Amino acid sequence: MPAMHNDLAARRWLILASTVVSFFSVGVTFFAVPPLVPELIARFGLSHLAIGALMGAISVPAILFSIPLGAAVDRWPARAAGNAALGLMTLGAVLFALAPSYAVLFAGRLLFGVGGLAINLLLARLVSTAFAGRELALAMGTFNAVYPASMIIMFTLHPRLQSAFGWRGELTALAVMVVVAIPLHNLAVPRDLRGEAATDDQRREPWLSVPLFALAVSWLVFFAAYASIFTFAPEWAGGGTGALLTVSLIPWVAIFLAPITGMLIDRTGRAGRWLLAGQLLLAGVLAGMAFRFLPPAPAMLLVGVTFATVATATYSLPASLVSATRVGFAFGFITAFSNLGNLAGPAIAGGIHDRTGNWSLVWMLLAGCAVLGAIAALVVEIRGSRAAAPSG
Repeated sequence: MPAMHNDLAARRWLILASTVVSFFSVGVTFFAVPPLVPELIARFGLSHLAIGALMGAISVPAILFSIPLGAAVDRWPARAAGNAALGLMTLGAVLFALAPSYAVLFAGRLLFGVGGLAINLLLARLVSTAFAGRELALAMGTFNAVYPASMIIMFTLHPRLQSAFGWRGELTALAVMVVVAIPLHNLAVPRDLRGEAATDDQRREPWLSVPLFALAVSWLVFFAAYASIFTFAPEWAGGGTGALLTVSLIPWVAIFLAPITGMLIDRTGRAGRWLLAGQLLLAGVLAGMAFRFLPPAPAMLLVGVTFATVATATYSLPASLVSATRVGFAFGFITAFSNLGNLAGPAIAGGIHDRTGNWSLVWMLLAGCAVLGAIAALVVEIRGSRAAAPSG
């Protein structure tokens, strides 16, 4: 058993606890902007375009730097890399909280985005290694439940936090949450832990395989559809508070179902089949929305099921598709693709609706994306299981 796995397996639950706290600090800061839109517009005279840029400032580093950072975390000392990432997140969060101008707001979000990306890739790699061969999907289901949980908690607590501390105090409290994650990270991750050196055979392996590329395509088109649903489903559902509450069913389902899905994947195996099933379900839900035989509430509940299934299966797969020395690179590769989908999907869907005024056409095209994702998932299942068989 590789040395890195030996070091982490015995403390895998501590690693997972540290991962949850660190990733939660990423999530709550990411979702801090939407509730603060009126305040930011009033204080800084911002346009909605500028607000959108603030949200995207965290995603842009993921497109540009996911692949090189993913490869780097395969080599860097894990504790030091995590401390550097959390330190960068703290600096970005503090800049955002104290910013006197839009330029500083943007710089703070950008710095936070780079740090958040690095910690996300490092944590995914550590969890994959610590849980290799046992309870990996459960761990990844828990990992993926943190993000929707952070959104719900941020949106729920925002009025109270702003009332008690003001908007700058609220953002400062979020920076403190990042600082809280640092000692737990240092407790969980051994000081000298780093990725193992590649063997000669591993160095000769191609960096990109068909199953890994197919997984990235599946993740890209899923996020293109998923982000579009989150963006436009409230309007499709009739607008107003009721529509927002309906769409909030998605993260509620994901929080509870992602760990359960992970347990089922661990018990039954073949994460590729679960990925395929999740993409086909998403295609069916979008078709039901397009043809208006699926009402908003059931549709959003089922979208939550697809997120829990697809996200958990996707994050369970990289460790089985690449060698242990390239797990970070694999997560970086699929993360770059998912962020492309996250940015492009809503823009294209919104553009189509602007030209046609037809939500049914938008949902049908996104259903086609989900079908493409299902085809990619089928490639992952067939080629990935074949590639994993010799080490099985």
